[in-house]
Amino acid sequence: MRYNAEDWDDVVAVLRDPAEVAIVCHVNPDGDALGSLLGASLALAKSGARTWPSWGSDDVGLPDSYAFLPGAETLVQASEVPRAPVWLALDCGAGDRLGSLEDQARASECLINIDHHPGNDNFGTFNVVVPGASSTAELVVRLLQDVGIDLDRDIATCLYTGLVTDTGRFQYASASPEALRLGADLLALGVPAPAIASEIWESVPFGYLKLMGRMLGRATLFPSERFVYSWITLEDLEATGVDLDATETLIDLVRSTRAADVAAMFKEQPDGTYRASMRSKGPVSVAAIARDKGGGGHELAAGFTAEDMDEAVYDIRTALRGRLGGTSEKGGRLGGTSEKGGRLGGTSEQGGRLGGTSEQGGRRLDRKTTALEAGASEATSRRS
Repeated sequence: MRYNAEDWDDVVAVLRDPAEVAIVCHVNPDGDALGSLLGASLALAKSGARTWPSWGSDDVGLPDSYAFLPGAETLVQASEVPRAPVWLALDCGAGDRLGSLEDQARASECLINIDHHPGNDNFGTFNVVVPGASSTAELVVRLLQDVGIDLDRDIATCLYTGLVTDTGRFQYASASPEALRLGADLLALGVPAPAIASEIWESVPFGYLKLMGRMLGRATLFPSERFVYSWITLEDLEATGVDLDATETLIDLVRSTRAADVAAMFKEQPDGTYRASMRSKGPVSVAAIARDKGGGGHELAAGFTAEDMDEAVYDIRTALRGRLGGTSEKGGRLGGTSEKGGRLGGTSEQGGRLGGTSEQGGRRLDRKTTALEAGASEATSRRS
């Protein structure tokens, strides 16, 4: 057993000899989800299992920045995932993060939940949830080692990608000594670290520069709460030719100002909602704020979906004031007055519906035993 995870040995036993495994990660996958998904799939396939890597969205495919990942050609659409006896869910903080595959996964004989998000709802038959781990990729590496699968260059490349992205290129607090040692071990297997860094962080289409300009132009700062946020719309994406799944790193631009400790990035979704990504430089927990909004994540990196962006910004400011104390000079709906006016106050040259004037306008914003027996007799599979 590792990490004091009660179900660790049971998971290892299930994965030692599976015939089929449906492997799934959360919808809107990030680098850790994608790297863990393909790394686990390649490794289990190497051991003789038939794997079905996917996630519960309409169009399953890698964003351009992750197109280099080995195993990309093995991805299957959610509709093609069979009713495998074993499902492996990776990097899903809750069952509903499986998207359209949730019901199918829950109906399987064995659902394995591997994750490192605090507040995970332990939706699996077996649950290995380790909030102290740097990434889900770290947990996948250790599980594969205990299963007895030798990692090769392709597997290591996938898992290193998960590790390096979820530790912010080894800059976040999650970059523990264990994570750094693991990174070194994976590099020793031939992982092309410079090429990975270039593809993820230094290779964008020209339209992405235009999108950054739009987003940064409407960035809004609330000095009293030390909070900054911005947003992009579907119209922005259409005008610049950028895909929604290529906007993962925009939040890093917003959070870079020294004037704020908490940042949020709102991205309009096809259904009209906004997907909010939050970051904190500490000590404020954005995970707690996200959970209050029906989302989740880590203490310093979390997210949620909002029906109304203005309301979400107001709720974030309210939560921050409750943690920081004091009153807000920017007022808005939180009290006081604001030179920029509007519902939310704040300081923004773009203003729009959020206050001030704007040249751009801006838009508004005892089942375990059964599972083990099934794994021994029929070989199990999993997806996350």
